[in-house]
Amino acid sequence: MSTERDQTSDEFIPVNQILNAKPQLGPIPGEQVIPWIIIAILAYLICQGLLGLNWWATGLIAVWGAATWWVLTGNESWRFLTKFYTTPNWTRGHLSYTMLTQVQKFVNQVPRPRRRTKKSRGTRVR
Repeated sequence: MSTERDQTSDEFIPVNQILNAKPQLGPIPGEQVIPWIIIAILAYLICQGLLGLNWWATGLIAVWGAATWWVLTGNESWRFLTKFYTTPNWTRGHLSYTMLTQVQKFVNQVPRPRRRTKKSRGTRVR
């Protein structure tokens, strides 16, 4: 009995791929639709309402904004954004251990600066 069970547990179990799929409208991910609509409305309000630009400029700015949003928040945004991360510069450092009591002795041994006296100030020339 146990040998049959071991053999069946190693077999590949087919899984329906649609269960892990995210909603899409063709090539456009479903999670991008609402932000793109907001970007298009903002582009319309700014370009047509404030600046009085033509429809080509309004469309280009809306597409530019949607593409930028897709690059920054898409499924694999790390492929683009990791180009801007600098690689860490790892170095090894060595610091010898000093006891806290030794540090206090060293601080007490540091000479204090001298006070200026009347003789060291010099005299004025008149």
